Amino acid sequence: MEEATLQAVKRAMPGHGRARIHEKLLSFLGVEDQSEVEVSTDAGATLTLTIFADAMVDEGTIRISGEDLKKLNIPDGGKVHVTRKIPLEERIRTAAESAAGQIRGGAQEIGSKLSETADKLQKGAADTAGQISTKAKEITEKVKEDTKPIGEKVSKAAKSSAEAIRDKIPIGKLSPEIEKGLSAISQEEAKAIRSALTGIEGVSAAVPVRFAAGRSLGNLTIPPEITLVTVQRKDKVLGLDRDIILKENDIVYFSGPSDAVGFVTRMLEG
Repeated sequence: MEEATLQAVKRAMPGHGRARIHEKLLSFLGVEDQSEVEVSTDAGATLTLTIFADAMVDEGTIRISGEDLKKLNIPDGGKVHVTRKIPLEERIRTAAESAAGQIRGGAQEIGSKLSETADKLQKGAADTAGQISTKAKEITEKVKEDTKPIGEKVSKAAKSSAEAIRDKIPIGKLSPEIEKGLSAISQEEAKAIRSALTGIEGVSAAVPVRFAAGRSLGNLTIPPEITLVTVQRKDKVLGLDRDIILKENDIVYFSGPSDAVGFVTRMLEG
């Protein structure tokens, strides 16, 4: 797993739990846009943040909020280490495979020790060598027959358990940030918005209005490749009326190519 050591620079606008890095770092860290990463310091402080790709951010920096800088107990410009956050499903699978490997290794060691014991008995009892040899072979074959399936059975059981746990983990197609906004409205409206977002190619986003507060929706310069889905104000869905005057903390849902999504995000949020 790759780790990037970056300079933590304070964002101009608030927004804890979010961070921006240069888009080239996504492939280096092995993550996708709007996924979670672990941000840690040399002093041992750790924070989970949702990252957004931004070509305007320097490759050697990560832009995070002042509140998150305080949580990490570092000054503006301090050094942090950024790594991919390993999903729970992956951690369970790795642990299960490790346990199965240890059990298989233990079973093989038992078989080896029994084989060594059989050899010693055969050498120390010359008068009954034939009988002991036959008995030792029977024991060895029996151990091989009994222990060989153990590793396979444990591996299958571990895999089955991991799959069962994985099936119970609610993994959605949309980011936690989008799901958080949708949790404030009715299930029917949230379902319709999810369907619209997942049916559009590109990156989906739910951006809180900061910088664009006071402007009408029709007054915004939206790139043609961006598809607006709706505007949400608290627990109400306003739709896409061009005359809507955006207010601070309104949430705008939209989808499109990563670079265009980044442009609209900065226009709305600052």
